[in-house]
Amino acid sequence: MAIKSIHAKFREINLKEYKSRSAKPEDGSTLIDENTIVYLGDQIVLVYIAKVDEDMREFVEALGRVNYSKNYRSNGLLTTSRIFGYAPRNVVRNHPCRAASIAAEQPNESDIVQRFAEVAAKYYHAYNPALAETHLQLTEEKVLAGYRIGSSMFTSGIINHNNPLKYHFDAGNYKNVWSAMFAFKKNIEGGYLALPELNLCLKCTHGSLTLFDGQSYLHGVTPIRKLSEDAVRYTVVFYSLQQMWNCEMPKDEISRIRAKRAEVELKKRNKQS
Repeated sequence: MAIKSIHAKFREINLKEYKSRSAKPEDGSTLIDENTIVYLGDQIVLVYIAKVDEDMREFVEALGRVNYSKNYRSNGLLTTSRIFGYAPRNVVRNHPCRAASIAAEQPNESDIVQRFAEVAAKYYHAYNPALAETHLQLTEEKVLAGYRIGSSMFTSGIINHNNPLKYHFDAGNYKNVWSAMFAFKKNIEGGYLALPELNLCLKCTHGSLTLFDGQSYLHGVTPIRKLSEDAVRYTVVFYSLQQMWNCEMPKDEISRIRAKRAEVELKKRNKQS
């Protein structure tokens, strides 16, 4: 696969002016629409594959059957999306470490989506083998096998459905590793990924894959214009949550939650007495 290289320069921006506002195509003067490796100095910071070699039809069909809902992400962004993979413990809601709800509600679609973690991992290893191996070793050492997506380095993921996400940094992932984002479009104009600190816009063509550290670089999605009633833009992002390092075996997770609940109830009774 032919791939070109470009050298970006980090651009200091006023984060207060960008953060939580909509992205614009002019926020990045270089448009990337072909296979590209982006360097910052001698470090690879991003890889963009305009169209992966694999047949993605089953993947796209599964995305069309997924039931989506409107939710607020941890950084406060409202999205139409669906989480998949695994979620960490939530003591406040009495939730143990667990598989995302899609695994029980739409198991076939969940399995198909998760299968493509291996595809993302293949390109990750091909274009940044040292970082991919570091990422994989962290997952193997820190995360129990039951909370990993296949044999990949990823623990979790999100499917975005027609989301023109405002500028943000990802949160909660392992530090200094990459996430992987597949994009699929049908009759859509716009919907580019803008990275103003690198002065770049990525076209996010149908079947593209972007690998980069979304926790370190500000990014957002330019306006999405539908050209037909059935127009759609999906992005599927695979990532690794650091809180999954704290997860125990399912039976131990249940015991922990029960013990915490009993502790809270005891404190309530003591206050009332």
